[in-house]
Parts: sequence; structure tokens; C-alpha cells
Amino acid sequence: MRQITQAIVGLLLLAGLVAARADVAATASNDAVMDAEAFADTASEALDVMAKEAEGRGMKGVAVIAFMPDGVPQGWHSRMRVVGGFVQGKSNVLGIAYGKVAEMANTLEDSGLAGRTPLKGEYGYRGGAIRRVPGGHLLAAFSGGSSDDDLAVANLGLDVLDAAERAAAVAR
Repeated sequence: MRQITQAIVGLLLLAGLVAARADVAATASNDAVMDAEAFADTASEALDVMAKEAEGRGMKGVAVIAFMPDGVPQGWHSRMRVVGGFVQGKSNVLGIAYGKVAEMANTLEDSGLAGRTPLKGEYGYRGGAIRRVPGGHLLAAFSGGSSDDDLAVANLGLDVLDAAERAAAVAR
């Protein structure tokens, strides 16, 4: 009987540990939501910086920024801004910008650098950048200029988002 009692106590302790880990996971999930809120607070500023840089370079196109929580991508928080127009000749640069972000969500690498044949819906174009932050990834892409110009604009957007995330992390 004593062994059975010890086994039951052991199982209860194990169940308590599992429940505690679930609480930690829920807290981590809430932190990701807080990061999403920080992203939303900074999104307009990041898009302003990207648009200003694109205009300064004489570019028209589309800027996209996103925060993707950790784990298998099931959703993200994103914002987009058209800079001058999203159709250029026979190209819909809005679709191209989102293709860059979609590729990065899958590979967790800057767009065009995955070293693989792009999947349908991806173009393999450079011009999107991704950075790891606590709770997830920040993604930014621009489409409308050369690959190098698009990437430079995307990185400026990430710089704004990254700085805001670091400041929010210090405040937490």
C-alpha cells in the first residue's frame, strides 16, 4: 500500500510540474502578444522611415513590415504602405513584397538567400530582411527598386522596429 501511495504522490507532483510548465508557456505566449503590441505602436514610424528612404532614392513601391510570434507560423501582425504606386508596368509590386515576406516566414532567412528553388508563391527576390527578437521575428520587405535598394529600405524599417523592441524588453 505504501508503494501505491508513493506512486500516486509522484504522479500528482508530476502533474503539478506539467501544469506549471503550461503556465510558463502561457506567459511566454502573453509576452509574444506584448511584443505584437510594441510592434503595432512602432509600425507607423517604421513605415514612415521606409517611405522617406524610398522616396529619397527615387523609388516607388510597397513597404511591408511584420511581427511573427515564435513557433510554426500561424499568424502575424503586419502593416503595409504604398509609396507612390503598387503597379509598375506589368508588375504588381505589392504581390512581390508579400512574396518576399512569405518566403522569409518559411525560411527564417532574408528573402532570396534560402539557397533553394522558390516555392510557388515565392519569387526568390532579394529585398526582404528578417531579425530574431524575443518572442518571435521581425520581417520587413520593400519592392519597387533594385534588390540592393529594396534591401536597404527594408533594413531601415527593421532598425526602427528592432530598437523599439529592445527598448520594450528593457522596460519589461
